[in-house]
Amino acid sequence: MNLTNQLLIANPDMPDERFVKAVILICEHNENGALGIDINHPSDVTINEIFQSLEISALAIGDQHKVYEGGPVNTQCGFILHQHHDVFDSSIRISKEISLTTSKDIIQAIADNQLNSRWLLALGCATWHEGQLEQEMADNAWLTCPADDALVFTATGEDKWTQALNIIGIKPHQLSGDLGHA
Repeated sequence: MNLTNQLLIANPDMPDERFVKAVILICEHNENGALGIDINHPSDVTINEIFQSLEISALAIGDQHKVYEGGPVNTQCGFILHQHHDVFDSSIRISKEISLTTSKDIIQAIADNQLNSRWLLALGCATWHEGQLEQEMADNAWLTCPADDALVFTATGEDKWTQALNIIGIKPHQLSGDLGHA
């Protein structure tokens, strides 16, 4: 089972408080583990604070672009999900339409208003070691659905959790903490 380019949707009884109502885009999943970006927990950090910390002068971007808490690993590192129209120094292609970039040149492109595609900036990521995500799936911690560009880039905050559930035809009130195996 390869979950690259899938959304993980946290079940309501998620035991790890860092992932309550999380929607995580899996960027890489292989025999060594997985890496994903939580796309629905806004951070208190603003995009302008990131520019200032990197000593990047920016055009008037404003704070309409939220920064997200991408996960508990590497929280000082920026992870930018973007449509695959632009090429940067450190990008991995997740799908035909989405890439993940961690290099400073994309931050500069954002600051200069030169990124010609939709994007989402997160601080940190979520990682799983070999077999860990598969075990969490077996324990019913997560539901999955194919990645949806509109959900990744345009929906906001906790709405993404509900919208991700809608993709698979589930309403939040239909979920129970008593999921099990048949």
